[in-house]
Amino acid sequence: MGTIISGHAWANNEVAYVAWDIDGKIENCLGFDLTRVLLNDDDSVAHLPDGSEDRVKCAAWVAFEGQSNPNWLPQDTGVWPIQKLSWRDLTLRKKRAV
Repeated sequence: MGTIISGHAWANNEVAYVAWDIDGKIENCLGFDLTRVLLNDDDSVAHLPDGSEDRVKCAAWVAFEGQSNPNWLPQDTGVWPIQKLSWRDLTLRKKRAV
């Protein structure tokens, strides 16, 4: 049974690129669900005012075969998982100081 053996991420504050490798087919895997975890300057996980961790599900626009997305509306990758071994997060934006 396959497992993820490595992963890497690069970002330039406008776009993030994430890639990973597997050592074989992962049985019953339809794709990958990605969540962006926002960090503080000290690399600790940032928290929202309600105390929960600042996490954002990544958006996907490509539906499964037999489905369609004619209005090009995003779903999160939990609904339409990433069906390859890399991902570009085009929704990433610079966090600006207030």
